[in-house]
Amino acid sequence: MRNLMIKSTPLIRFWETHQLITKKYGSVLYNDNLSKNKMFDWMTSKHLIHVLTITIIIGLCNSKVFGQTPESQLSSVNGFAENKKEKEAILSKREQWRKTFEVKNVEDIMSFYVPDILSYDLMAPIQFEGEDMWRENWVHFFDSFKGGIRLAFKDLTVFQSGDLATIRGLTRLRGTTINGEDIDMWTRETNVLRKINGEWLIVHDHISVPMDFETGKALTGLKPLD
Repeated sequence: MRNLMIKSTPLIRFWETHQLITKKYGSVLYNDNLSKNKMFDWMTSKHLIHVLTITIIIGLCNSKVFGQTPESQLSSVNGFAENKKEKEAILSKREQWRKTFEVKNVEDIMSFYVPDILSYDLMAPIQFEGEDMWRENWVHFFDSFKGGIRLAFKDLTVFQSGDLATIRGLTRLRGTTINGEDIDMWTRETNVLRKINGEWLIVHDHISVPMDFETGKALTGLKPLD
């Protein structure tokens, strides 16, 4: 029963209501003065309807009536999207972002974000707030590479409900810095998006790599498990 309650908010409400009724009318439902036979007759007549009602409610709580379809209970590995077209739009937007990133166009890359963007990036400081600070970060980052930068995505996963969505995955970054250092590393990336005036824009992003706590160094040489 507890597992069912956890999966269904309506069932939680039902159970809370049941508890209140039991507390208020417990003396009637479980009157010690009633004989066992009378109690049995009373249970089998009136409570049979109640039991059937509870069974129906449990079924409805796991049906489309309350939005608890099997599709909406997919694991986090597979993601979830209420609207297939919105998912495709988000993935398409991500691909456009990749192409813009590779040609290092600062103004175009900024068009993918809301003005009050908040980002947790690989570089210091610990967070970037607002478009001015975010634009300056992009300028410094692109200027640190000579030539183009290549990106590749792996395991992109979309979660979308209404006008909010997230997309996560692994991102491979390859390029050569102005100091001649060849970079080839994988990062973990999550973007939070909101649909504004018909367009999916990034309101928050988070990019990271694991670290070695003994040395305090970032582990930039790690690769996907498969």
